[in-house]
Amino acid sequence: MYVIGLNSGTSFDGIDVALVQFYKGKSIPIFVDGLIYKYPTKIKKQIRDLITNTKDIQFNTLRQKEIAQFNFLLGEIFAKAAIKIIKKNKLSSKDILLIASHGQTIYHHPEIENISGHKIKSTLQIGESSVIAQRTGIKIISNFREADIAVNGQGAPLMPYLDYIIFNKSKDIKATLNIGGISNITIVGNGITPIAFDIGPGNALIDLITRQYFNIDYDKDGRLGSKGQICLEDLQTALKDPYFHKKPPKSTGKEYFNVNFIEKYFLRSKTKENKITTITYFTAKVIQQAFKDFIFSKYKINEIIISGGGIKNKTLVNHLTNLFPNISLTTSDKYGLPAKYKEAMLFALLGYTCYLKIPNNLPSCTGATKKVILGKITNV
Repeated sequence: MYVIGLNSGTSFDGIDVALVQFYKGKSIPIFVDGLIYKYPTKIKKQIRDLITNTKDIQFNTLRQKEIAQFNFLLGEIFAKAAIKIIKKNKLSSKDILLIASHGQTIYHHPEIENISGHKIKSTLQIGESSVIAQRTGIKIISNFREADIAVNGQGAPLMPYLDYIIFNKSKDIKATLNIGGISNITIVGNGITPIAFDIGPGNALIDLITRQYFNIDYDKDGRLGSKGQICLEDLQTALKDPYFHKKPPKSTGKEYFNVNFIEKYFLRSKTKENKITTITYFTAKVIQQAFKDFIFSKYKINEIIISGGGIKNKTLVNHLTNLFPNISLTTSDKYGLPAKYKEAMLFALLGYTCYLKIPNNLPSCTGATKKVILGKITNV
């Protein structure tokens, strides 16, 4: 049975598309093919503006209009991405059991807020599932975070479920590190309760600096981040931010790690080269600190399995290699999980288990009070 997983992450470079196969009665996804469906430059800029401004602008008529429009527009684009991989593999809609679409997160606030006397957490992903269903003729499963939040979870991270399915019978404890816009970690293995949490910025701050000072979308291969000098004073100050010392489970996003964060902590790095070099090293140092504070005292780790767009940043990976001198860093490809499609594979798995009515959240990772089925079904 074929399932397509769609994901547009916190870097929103484009839509990650994974075609996976499941054998009847088994939940392990088998990777078949993948592609990246790039957003047009104009659309990418509009998504960035929508996310950046959501927290600062009141939800007036204009803002509501933009969100409504982009919900349907991204539905059209997600549908095209799914159709593209179907055609690429010479399949038809009848060959696809379902499409699992995460959509595009435009707001994620897993901390409790008091709204009119009600204590709530909230998240919002857009990319209308009804549009995808009608354009493809395939059942859609979407909205994977809300059910976990409804039982007092963080709605994130979700990646641990895939890591759990793959590694829960492993004799050695596995540490997986996903470096997207936000970096997150999962600890899983035979006989232990899995734990996971969002560490902090992955590519988020590096990409912001690259756009702001170099007028390009990302630091290719980490070349810019290798040219300057590290400002130790900025580094030490930023590492004291309260989020890094908060105990798991915890999750975060670009609502927290954004331009305001950079302006608060990285003022002493005078040149643009020093600033991006410092922030690149800071991103690696935050990961090391998370392992030191929350992992190494409880678990013996011999290998860290990395995935996500951050592994393309050679400077960042070199920092991690140096910061973990006695631990092997390998990519998830070693275990049949292509690093750049791992998140899309996750949503294919979540969609498939939702279809089978199998609870697919991990309360020990999200803080939820119970197991629930993540996902909502949209029929054709």
